Amino acid sequence: MAALDRIYERTGLEAPAASLRAESRWLLGLIGDGSHAEAIRVRMGRSYTSERIGELLCELEALQLVRSVSAGKEHDLDFTGTLSLSALRAANRP
Repeated sequence: MAALDRIYERTGLEAPAASLRAESRWLLGLIGDGSHAEAIRVRMGRSYTSERIGELLCELEALQLVRSVSAGKEHDLDFTGTLSLSALRAANRP
């Protein structure tokens, strides 16, 4: 199963629309250049579990319609990995 700590992008290959299920086409449409899997999950809504989204992402990767890389510190969605209160305080001192 695909992990949701990955960055996905389309490969440029196009599958015939008839060969993909509607949910796979929808998911593929949500993937842009450097889409974080967690952001994709949020856009798909609560009716899709993380496991189901992971399965769909794996299927799209197996079809070579998307590729992924592991998310790094620069992809930290809530900025807690790089947040430094001391640096913020220092920057706001007159």
